[in-house]
Amino acid sequence: MAVATAIVLGALLLAFGARYALQRDPPFEASAIMSEIVRAPEAPTPPAPREAPPPQHQNHAAPAPPIAPAPIASGEAPLITAPQWITRPANPERFYPRAAFMRGVEGRVELACFVETDGRLSCEIESETPPDQGFGDAALALARAHVMRPAIENGAPVRARYRMIVPFTAG
Repeated sequence: MAVATAIVLGALLLAFGARYALQRDPPFEASAIMSEIVRAPEAPTPPAPREAPPPQHQNHAAPAPPIAPAPIASGEAPLITAPQWITRPANPERFYPRAAFMRGVEGRVELACFVETDGRLSCEIESETPPDQGFGDAALALARAHVMRPAIENGAPVRARYRMIVPFTAG
């Protein structure tokens, strides 16, 4: 009985390892783990103006504080619909909850995110299907591994909203 269990466990581990060994080489865009966000039409964001080099002074005063985010007139953060990714995880399949993968359970998570002025995402789970399988925590970890170009208003980076949909498919 123990030998049969060891053989089955070894076969599962071999299949699991082979699946990921084959998926490591393709680029991220080919992965079925992470989808692009449903995009709504939006006017293109103009490029940020270049800053003039600081004047050369002999006194060594403290550096100027970073530019504060521009205030948003409407009171609501703008929505990013066409993300420009700076950093994306190379192997997003590593975020798939292992227990769910081993049982063949698939899931989908919708995240409501804010893109901070440094491009990092801070997200909350809006929906997780099925619940209690670890997909929500996995999607949050995946979102933290991303960095995108922040929204620009009045020439300065601003905090913006972003909706991320993360499908987890086992096949």
